[in-house]
Amino acid sequence: MFKKILIVLMVCASAQLAAMDTYNTAIGLHFGTSSGNGYSIRKWGDSNAYQVTFAAYATGKRDPIYQNSDFNNHEFRTARKNSVSMGVNYLWGLHDAERYKFYVMTGMSYIMRKVKRYYAPDDNKWVRDDRWTIGAGPGFEFEFSDRFHVCIELPMSYNDRDDITMYIPSGGFYYYFK
Repeated sequence: MFKKILIVLMVCASAQLAAMDTYNTAIGLHFGTSSGNGYSIRKWGDSNAYQVTFAAYATGKRDPIYQNSDFNNHEFRTARKNSVSMGVNYLWGLHDAERYKFYVMTGMSYIMRKVKRYYAPDDNKWVRDDRWTIGAGPGFEFEFSDRFHVCIELPMSYNDRDDITMYIPSGGFYYYFK
């Protein structure tokens, strides 16, 4: 039963997208502190848009080999980081030219992160290192073809973990479809 409902919803969504005559829905990659990092969906209305970003990734060595001398001037060493990044943004369209859009982006991102910290060569512990960031600032979306667009943004961002407020650039690559 669930499969049938899912198929009907997919057919309805496809029919709606096929009925549109302009390219206003995009999928791409977006990277920024207040916008989030990862896969992104951007949907433009008449003049404004919303954007959702999501990614899950891991960095660092799983089981590094440390010596006692590696901890001389440090309380701990960070090894593996497992992260989930989510972002939600609203784009306030200010100017829509033939080959670019100028807008103000507002939004926030949240990163859930578990970090494996080594306090000695054989002493490690997984700790939470979550953070959220909010930001607002100007942005441009440049059209390289009907379907391929690149955006550059310069929001003023505030991060709760580091307690900093600064301009941190962000950007993305998008492919538009009906």
